[in-house]
Amino acid sequence: ELMRDTDAEVRDWATFELGVLGESNTPKIRDALLARLADIDEDVREEALVALSKRKEGCVLPTLIEMLHQSEPSDRVLEAASLLLGREQADWTGHDYAVALREQFQT
Repeated sequence: ELMRDTDAEVRDWATFELGVLGESNTPKIRDALLARLADIDEDVREEALVALSKRKEGCVLPTLIEMLHQSEPSDRVLEAASLLLGREQADWTGHDYAVALREQFQT
């Protein structure tokens, strides 16, 4: 319910708490996280992206790759990429992660 609050900060913290800190992976939780990918607030969208990547939800791949091609992707976007790939590369750019994701997931 808090993930649908009118206050973006409440949605952000609820998404972070349930999605990033939490370990549950039920259809209801995944659906709530997927809905947050379309949130008007960037922080909420990115927290949902990290949470779904942590759960290895391949459906985030197009959104993630698009975000990686921004001029300077945020640390959360890079974290989401590393979680989905299952490895972190400290010196990689968003482009490097996008290439690795396309190779790993054959897109």
